[in-house]
Amino acid sequence: MARFGVVVVAVMAASCGGEGAADAPKLPHALGASLAAQASAVESSLAGGNACAAAAQATQLEGMVADAIDSGRVPVTLRAPLTSSVASLADEISCVPLPPAPTGGPPGKKPGHGPDKKHDHGPGKDHGPGHDKKHGPGHDGDGGGD
Repeated sequence: MARFGVVVVAVMAASCGGEGAADAPKLPHALGASLAAQASAVESSLAGGNACAAAAQATQLEGMVADAIDSGRVPVTLRAPLTSSVASLADEISCVPLPPAPTGGPPGKKPGHGPDKKHDHGPGKDHGPGHDKKHGPGHDGDGGGD
């Protein structure tokens, strides 16, 4: 991933200012270190073959850059190159989630609960011999004891 190297170089150059460029605009050291650490996390996920984690981390990196710009911590001359580098990196990462494991039947159906099964146990349904519909066996329905 050549783009990753560009992002890290852009972040590090912005945070250090480069040699002989004492007047060059720089990111605050803590911000540059934080962005570089996030870019390294993206690289690590990519190296480990986890593109979905890398994509999420790249999106987080974009948010970190946007927040730093919004708060005024990124000098004006560094805003466009930093934003462009990070956006380019995020655009190149493609996360293709694995399909869900097969469940053995159509989605949303429980085994044994198809249309041919009778499960209507509402009022007035016969529940078998010796089963009083209202009170069950052994009750005469008067509400009193014996």
